[in-house]
Amino acid sequence: MNKLDVMELGYDQEKDKLLHEIDQLKIENEKLKSELSATKEISKYLNESEQRFEQLFNNISDAVYYLKIDKEGVSGNFIEVNKIAYKRLGYTREEMLNMSPFDIDYHEREELIQILESIMNTETLIFETMHVCKDGTLIPVEIKTHNVVMDGETFTLSVCRDISERKQAERVIRDTKKQYQRLVESSTNGIAVLQDDKWVFANEAALKLFGAHTKDQLLGKSIYDMLYPEFIEKYKILTKFGGKHARLNSTWKNLDGREIHTEIVSIPIIFRDRVAKQLIIQDVTERKQAEDLMIQAEKMNVVGQLAAGIAHEIRNPLTSLKGFVQLFRSGTVPNDKFLNIMESELERIDVISSEFLTLAKPYNVDFSPVDIQELLKNVIALLGTEASKQRISIDTSFLNETIIVDGVNAELKKVFINLIKNAIEVMPDGGTIKIIVENSEEAVDISIQDHGIGMTDEQLRRLGEPFFTTKETGTGLGLMVTYKIIDHHHGEMKVKSKLNEGTTFTVRLPVIT
Repeated sequence: MNKLDVMELGYDQEKDKLLHEIDQLKIENEKLKSELSATKEISKYLNESEQRFEQLFNNISDAVYYLKIDKEGVSGNFIEVNKIAYKRLGYTREEMLNMSPFDIDYHEREELIQILESIMNTETLIFETMHVCKDGTLIPVEIKTHNVVMDGETFTLSVCRDISERKQAERVIRDTKKQYQRLVESSTNGIAVLQDDKWVFANEAALKLFGAHTKDQLLGKSIYDMLYPEFIEKYKILTKFGGKHARLNSTWKNLDGREIHTEIVSIPIIFRDRVAKQLIIQDVTERKQAEDLMIQAEKMNVVGQLAAGIAHEIRNPLTSLKGFVQLFRSGTVPNDKFLNIMESELERIDVISSEFLTLAKPYNVDFSPVDIQELLKNVIALLGTEASKQRISIDTSFLNETIIVDGVNAELKKVFINLIKNAIEVMPDGGTIKIIVENSEEAVDISIQDHGIGMTDEQLRRLGEPFFTTKETGTGLGLMVTYKIIDHHHGEMKVKSKLNEGTTFTVRLPVIT
């Protein structure tokens, strides 16, 4: 190989080496470009993250304070505060960054140092305090602190929430509770709370009502120790199902052994975190005694009225009989006219006595099924002749179905005989009596309409009183007996009347389904 060839070979090697270095530079260049692009993306991401953090930091609804803590406590002023922190207290951000917790906390310095020491020794701490605004007003706050260690240094992030509304609500609750306690203790009605049917609270009025001198004499005892046995089941129903308007009249034997009458209202409540019953107990002992006296007085009044009525109704025929007896003694020979009058007066006494016996004697309780429409047909047939004599027709409107009631056939027949006979007697000029039978839910209505002289409101009000009647020869006892029979059959009677137009008696009786 000549020298020229050697030189050419060396040149080629240098060339290849140079090309290889160029290729390496290209690779390095591409790598640098890629790294530079990644760095830009990271920088962009960091910028965006920082913007998002700043936006979140300044728009959060709670105040945020950033501090540095060392072994000796808080080091210097706030490092950073968000917008709500300085605006809530009335400062600017620059003013706040020149301040420390000692400038905004209302605690004395020593107290605040103890709080800060607790923050240093606890990773997370929650406590309440008061912050002082720039204008001197106080804001109650709840602070939650988080300790963070970075590069060997400890920082704390405090999130501060304004709890003014919560504190206001707590004050309202406390005030309401105090007012309720004053109301309960000053109430003239007994107010008690029961759990598991035992007294757990009683106000002064309740203690006095049940004869207790101290609360220990009543609390812890069972309500059934004093409540009369016949009221226990009613009390259980009241407290289980009774609404806010449900009431129970009950009788107790208090701790003194005295009998008391009360009216109870039961209200479900929560007492000491448990379900309980609050009883409002009104002492009605005096009212009950007054009512008993009134009832007794009313009974005596009724007895007096009956006695006066009996004396008046029976005295007239007895006077007549006495006069005829004196005539016979004087030698006057009795004739048919005298005897007929005497017989009529005796019959009148017998009718009055029979009506009173009907009122006095207990009814037969052995009821049996009665076809009410068939019974009405029999009564109409019985009174048909008498109605015809008075030029009265009886129209009926019966149902196509059989209507059965539970009752005493003879007593129900007496009711409708009385009502239809009364209708005939108040229509001396003739006319039409209508008898209508109608279904009414689980009952049957029997209406008897006449076109007689009718009654005034005062007469309607007194209807059914003994010896009150609108007829010249009536005693008023017939309707009194009628009312009693209907009541015994668990029915009711309503009367409508208009003067000079007529009267309608409607009897409602429960039916057998």
